[in-house]
Amino acid sequence: MEKTFHSILKIGCHIEHALKDAMVLCQSWGYNGFKRLYRYYNNCIHHDLICLRNEMFDNHDIVAIDEYPTTPYLAANLKEHCEKWLMTLRDACRQLAMLNVELVKQTGYQSCEVKDILKDLYKLKEKARRTLVRFEKCNWMEHDIHVYDDLLHHKMKKKEEKHK
Repeated sequence: MEKTFHSILKIGCHIEHALKDAMVLCQSWGYNGFKRLYRYYNNCIHHDLICLRNEMFDNHDIVAIDEYPTTPYLAANLKEHCEKWLMTLRDACRQLAMLNVELVKQTGYQSCEVKDILKDLYKLKEKARRTLVRFEKCNWMEHDIHVYDDLLHHKMKKKEEKHK
């Protein structure tokens, strides 16, 4: 059970670091809407991981490791980023779903914290998939990308202000 919890935390930390890297990349390309999206989900995942660490200690007397080694998330442009990001999220969701099933077998109950992490990742994965489809349909036209980013910026700004 301890190994399963640590594996879940490792995936969560990997996604958290990837979100931070994606946020910096998108900001450097001038896409502030994507930056805000990744910052919002980074905060959600970070909160979920804190709750998971608390559950591990409170319910199972497992001390969580604070840092896991991660590889940097890099992309040369927005197209490469969108494709790589979707693959990263798909892999993380698949691995977490398998670990979640294993954890349920070991503990006998569904961890709300793991469920919350999966829920956030599935939302983010679906948003990434839809964004990739949209940009593919418009043939990666810069104008459409900036309009979408601007709308995303305002939407995420309202969402962030709600959670303060």
